[in-house]
Amino acid sequence: MATKIDLVSAALVLIGDTPINSLIGNSRAQQVANALYDSIVKNELTKHRWGFARAKAQLALTTEVPVDQEWQSIYQLPADILFLIKLYPSVNYQIYGNKVYTNNTGPLYCDYIYDVPEANWPFYFSKMIEYALAKDFATSIRDSSASRVEMSAEYVNASRMARYTDSQQYPITPITSNPFVNVRY
Repeated sequence: MATKIDLVSAALVLIGDTPINSLIGNSRAQQVANALYDSIVKNELTKHRWGFARAKAQLALTTEVPVDQEWQSIYQLPADILFLIKLYPSVNYQIYGNKVYTNNTGPLYCDYIYDVPEANWPFYFSKMIEYALAKDFATSIRDSSASRVEMSAEYVNASRMARYTDSQQYPITPITSNPFVNVRY
């Protein structure tokens, strides 16, 4: 699969620049790519509940004691978490920093989005990232607002296709019986 250098080089080619062999260097492209790459990727990973980026984990109950009476327990979130999808069992909770405060004292599990290494990305996500990078590189590297507009349009299409393709690979979650939902049908 694609590497960080492959993705950055493809994005540079899309905006009419030359590919690079390393992110370390003095060229404008290398400096911009090195500064923006990680934040762009993490932002894209958190925009959608990507199936390939989901993980499950049992949260570790810490020995810390909450400072107020609102919560009874503190659980540690996984180190690689980017976005919490849900906790189960379903409980009231609040996230403070990298900890979950709750009144649950039993085992607590979570579904979350994590920072997936590039080697594990599906092709559709890699392609979308190329356009996301190109969109942001266009102004910084090429000083071209026209190129940015063009890459933004390509990014929107690639993003739609990536989300569509990703969503087709996972089963639909049925609506559970609920009086508020039943009234609608």
